[in-house]
Amino acid sequence: MKLIILIFICSLTVSASSFNGDSASAEDFLQNMRKPRAVQTWAKMDGTAEHLRRGSSKISVPIYLGIMFAADRILSQIIIDQQQGYLVGQTFSGKDSGTSIIPIHSDRSGGERLAEIGLRPEDLAMSFIYWDFVRELPRESISMRECRVFILKKDQELVKLSADVNYYFPLKVEWYKNEYSNDAKSYRTLEAVRFKEVNHLWLVTRLLVSGPGWRTSIDFAKADAGINNNEAPADIFKKL
Repeated sequence: MKLIILIFICSLTVSASSFNGDSASAEDFLQNMRKPRAVQTWAKMDGTAEHLRRGSSKISVPIYLGIMFAADRILSQIIIDQQQGYLVGQTFSGKDSGTSIIPIHSDRSGGERLAEIGLRPEDLAMSFIYWDFVRELPRESISMRECRVFILKKDQELVKLSADVNYYFPLKVEWYKNEYSNDAKSYRTLEAVRFKEVNHLWLVTRLLVSGPGWRTSIDFAKADAGINNNEAPADIFKKL
């Protein structure tokens, strides 16, 4: 069974293989997460993002995700509130892997809608899985799934990444500034909490993102996906 884990626009295609995530070294486990997959797939998802910040009224906005997986890259589009959007590309080439982010909206007079609900494109593109490995922490269980836990770092920012030991995808990600310790408080947390099978592919259809004083839920009520046999829908990437 193949899985597409759509952590917003930063998704990985994962499949069961001879790789043993339970006994592999931390470096090999991470490398297996980072390497490209042979299966070419696509997905389209429409939903709603609800954001609640202490002392403010709830914000509810429509959100769209279109994504195309190739053997060496992922190209994704996110549109929020039918007004602002981003194209996010992720290439796979070991240490030279890179993330590109292109805003596709011209009017920013009202601010960045994605940032207003606590998200930023480079996080959603899962660029953090390519950050430098610092150390591995004791394993933990999330939603009854055993996870290996890693600390990764880039510049002065760190993430605590909890990845399913069998399918090698993140179930929980926590961001920290400057350093990590058992007493440190994360300033943003992302959790994948609901999944749905579509055409033998599994999609994440509910995400929770939170930080001090705020919380955002993303629910995709409409989702479609498939194997790309030169028949991918023409409207995966939309015009604003």
